[in-house]
Amino acid sequence: MKNNLLPTALLGTTALVGYVTPASALSPVEVQRIAKQRTVQIEGCNKGSGVIIQKNGNDYTVLTAAHVVSESGCTVVAPDDISYRVTKVSIFPNQIDLAVVNFTSSKNYPVAKTIRNSDQVEAGETVYVSGFPVSTVIAKSVFAFVKGDVVSNGTKQQERGYSLIYNNSTLPGYSGGPVWSDQGELIAIHGQGDIDTKFTDTVNADVRIKTGFNLGITVNTFTKLASSAGLNGYEPVVAVAKPKPIDDLITSGVQKELQGNYQGAVADMNRAIALDANNSRPYYGRGLAKAQLGNNKGAISDYSRAIALNPNFANAYHNRGFAKSAIGDEKGAIKDYNKAISLNPNDGQAYNNRASAKSELGDKQGAISDWNRAININPNYAFAYHNRAIMEARLGNLQKAQNDWNRALQIDPQLAPAYRNRGNVKSLFGDARGAIQDYNRAIALNPKDAQSFYNRAHTNSGLGNRKEAIEDYSRAIALYPNDFQSYYNRGIAKFELGNREAAIEDYTRAIAINPSFSYAYHNRGFVKSVLGDKAGALLDWKKAADIFNRQGQLANYRKSLAAIERLGS
Repeated sequence: MKNNLLPTALLGTTALVGYVTPASALSPVEVQRIAKQRTVQIEGCNKGSGVIIQKNGNDYTVLTAAHVVSESGCTVVAPDDISYRVTKVSIFPNQIDLAVVNFTSSKNYPVAKTIRNSDQVEAGETVYVSGFPVSTVIAKSVFAFVKGDVVSNGTKQQERGYSLIYNNSTLPGYSGGPVWSDQGELIAIHGQGDIDTKFTDTVNADVRIKTGFNLGITVNTFTKLASSAGLNGYEPVVAVAKPKPIDDLITSGVQKELQGNYQGAVADMNRAIALDANNSRPYYGRGLAKAQLGNNKGAISDYSRAIALNPNFANAYHNRGFAKSAIGDEKGAIKDYNKAISLNPNDGQAYNNRASAKSELGDKQGAISDWNRAININPNYAFAYHNRAIMEARLGNLQKAQNDWNRALQIDPQLAPAYRNRGNVKSLFGDARGAIQDYNRAIALNPKDAQSFYNRAHTNSGLGNRKEAIEDYSRAIALYPNDFQSYYNRGIAKFELGNREAAIEDYTRAIAINPSFSYAYHNRGFVKSVLGDKAGALLDWKKAADIFNRQGQLANYRKSLAAIERLGS
């Protein structure tokens, strides 16, 4: 069904009429009507979107992203919700993330007839993205249309053909969908969106960076390839595009940031700032990269500079709040999230992050209210359900918490922390085997999740599976060598299997990490007494009793005193 060549020339087609000179802007509603009649949904393979660009009799051609149709079995859902089997898939050469697919229908569907010379698109222009965001909560995906602005439009083609960057709030499922100008012209194909699960290891995992970066492949890139391959109706740009060195550097830096090359992103943004120190965009991009490198104070400085240059830069406020939270300034973070929300009231991620800051300050109900708002804005916001569930569990509302984790995992089956936390609730409900199943899923998704290994070990220990428990405690220790609790619990499991000397070693390691760990002294004293080391046992129990007393744990203090008395009798 699939080949790697573009179709040969078609005769008698209805297709794009070519480039036009920018005219006055249409209203958003008018652009939306144009988009809705021409945007299609792609199902049955990697879900995404596309745009009808050509009609030849009953044969229609849809332009989309190559990664959307990289698997077989695709179908096209037309604007009237009728599904058609894809008859042909043609992937563009040279690793460009574009493809055209064909379907046959006797119905008359509108074609995107007007395209814009995308080299003329400037940063700051209003653009729209249309498509079908993936949904697992409602029955089926529905057409969506989101507004934003161009961030940069470089003249140098980046990896996989991407060169246009814009800040529309896209979701999975928009990939392959059209990007429209404010005159209803097709200017690009959407390929990569801001990733809602992006976070740094240096901050609380409950919050997320909002890059605001989306990458598209311009129609100029498409027409240059289409014309040389024999597709008619698509004339390439003849004039040489005016160089845009700042846009090229910003585009390159954004690509590197999204790929995890944060040092490279900083270098590109530095060069852009050297060219124009009064441009807010490279300061913002450099701030994002610095945050990922753990330099949150540097990130705050860059976001502040971007805000000084552009006081309405909502994402800069959002991410400055993120960086402030990372250095413990939760009140400052909330102020920035407030400003971001005032500029963009539909920013569900800002509500999610503000909720986490409120949670850190002890405002539990305020946090839940913000997570509710985030979910109302985006009913498919898996991470907001996950975070709300954590708070519900802390408040003792375990059933509500479990319901939220169920919903989060229905939306995003790859959300590893939700499996771990749902496993904890199942364990509290007495469903140990169900808990272990959830820990297994969490570990399969994230083999470096020390907490899931620890929790699975603890649950296995309760079931009497001490060998399995020891293995998991050991894995948790390998991932987190300073986890004194894992040493302590592994010591208990080893003792129960009769390995007393090894148990003492683990209690000793736990005490070395946490010299005030009273339970480890008490248990080590007990094992020493079993082994006949009365002097060592007395020293440990006296130490445990002293710590228990200072900590106000009177019941445990009495237990250690009773052990001392029994040993002396």
